Amino acid sequence: MNKKMRLWVAGTVGVLMTGLMSVNAYALEEKDVIGTWYVNELSMGGDILFHPGVMGMEVTVDIKEGGQMETITSYSGEEPEADQSEWKIENDKLLMTYSDQTVECEYADGKITITADGTTMILSQEKEEYEPYVPGKPVENPTMEDFKGEWICTLMDAFGMQMPVNSELTGFEMMLSIQEDKSELIVIESGEEGRAELQGEMDGNILVLKTAAGDEAGTMLFSCDTMRLSLLDDGKLCFEPESDGSEEETSETDGEDFSVKTYFDKIDVVE
Repeated sequence: MNKKMRLWVAGTVGVLMTGLMSVNAYALEEKDVIGTWYVNELSMGGDILFHPGVMGMEVTVDIKEGGQMETITSYSGEEPEADQSEWKIENDKLLMTYSDQTVECEYADGKITITADGTTMILSQEKEEYEPYVPGKPVENPTMEDFKGEWICTLMDAFGMQMPVNSELTGFEMMLSIQEDKSELIVIESGEEGRAELQGEMDGNILVLKTAAGDEAGTMLFSCDTMRLSLLDDGKLCFEPESDGSEEETSETDGEDFSVKTYFDKIDVVE
């Protein structure tokens, strides 16, 4: 190794070591965590993060002086619930203790990540308001060609809430392959995959997909034996399962609107 190369290597190592020393030299202090924090991102047993507002929920964490912590959880139309816990900083780690259980929280880039009981919450000191998805308008004169392609269900609007579709949250995943002569629905529920062939035809600006006689398709929440799909001008597909209109269903919902709508995004397939 020549002299110039040795000097370059020595300088590079010096820069890296200085960076590492500056990181290790930083100590987490009480002033970093004391204050009011808001849960803007949430996951339940999976990798998909979503705003708690999709479930009509708001979570605020108040980290107080003296080692006390209060978590306030509120749902739309219900009284807030307050839970008490304790916190401390030990070996540059934020520790939270509740119900005789202690969990280690991660502090980085001005955010606190808490993982407990299969739920991960990411806290920030700036509150982010949830903005629900506003569906586009149905395209007036779509053709079968406009519906063709691979689609994945990404959002469900149900029970007054909007939530991302994944096995951890909704309990199912759903994909749709639409072709001219034959379409296929894939539903993954409770870890099991089900497939159903569908035949389609246009009904005005609606694509109607039906399973063969005697075949069944769908999830535990709704049937997909007949799927009436609207193409929206924002590029999504909308599927609204038909209600059976039974007296039992009406009585159970007390007349409230518990209709379900699911939205599909098109997948770009690279050939």
